[in-house]
Amino acid sequence: MATIVNNYANTGGNWQDVHYLAKRARRLIFVPKWGNDQTENTIASVSGVTKSALQALFDDHQVKDRYYPLPNLDNVENPGREESTFFEWNSGQETFVKDGKKSFKAMIKVEDGGPALVKKLKEWRGAKFGCYIIDTDKNFHYYLDEAGTIVKPMPIDGDRFDVRWIEPTDEGPGMIEISFNFADEMEDGNLRYIDYNGGSGLDFDGTDYDDVYALWDVSLTEVSNSLTTITVNVKTDYDIPVTGLALADFYLYNTTDSAEITITNLAESTTTSGQYVLTFASQDASDAYTLRINKSKYDYADTVSGTLTA
Repeated sequence: MATIVNNYANTGGNWQDVHYLAKRARRLIFVPKWGNDQTENTIASVSGVTKSALQALFDDHQVKDRYYPLPNLDNVENPGREESTFFEWNSGQETFVKDGKKSFKAMIKVEDGGPALVKKLKEWRGAKFGCYIIDTDKNFHYYLDEAGTIVKPMPIDGDRFDVRWIEPTDEGPGMIEISFNFADEMEDGNLRYIDYNGGSGLDFDGTDYDDVYALWDVSLTEVSNSLTTITVNVKTDYDIPVTGLALADFYLYNTTDSAEITITNLAESTTTSGQYVLTFASQDASDAYTLRINKSKYDYADTVSGTLTA
């Protein structure tokens, strides 16, 4: 007898034990689709979703491997899919064409981001990327691969990603609006989440900025130098002085000698916020140097370069 192949799937539900009790989105974590080695950015298994593993990705020095959390969201609109498209024949019969678009829109409060953040977010437009979602119950939402094991970001249509700065008015404060469509290839049946309160036992709070954080871009500006000292101002690209740095947070390199310079003392100014004096063993006059910050939660990429003077 011939084997009959059909599209029917069993429909046994979880009526006695409801597992999918997701809440509305509270936070997004953006992830580039392709890593620095040109493989997809994924997490090998649910057990790999831990605070330490994620924080290593937040701090990753490779921009293509890094994870990028957004601030907490409000006024979230995640209405589900639009109606699917069907083609109607003259006979009246209809044929399925494609699923409807699945959209997302939310606001970021002005205290968590202003026009400078809008500029940063717009750089994601057109990119290949996806997102993880933290909901209001702190659950971690992800996309399951077809094999049913690998944790993947939910794919986003980067060409439909939009960011707007909304000016404050008498009726309301300034805010950032973000909106996008999920990619057409996303299958809703592969959406899953990890319960914060049980199940695999998440060990982090996705809405807490100490647990889930994005990197600050920092800039260093030389004030003065000698053969044994360098004075620098450190601030974020939001023009906020960076205070409380420790000696181990600085990395100094003599590019003339191709050797690291050991910093022996660090003094933070008591009068100029974010200013530091670094002391080290005497170097040769006219030696060139580079200095950078190497600290969790700060992007180390910006350096200050100069020439030591007698």
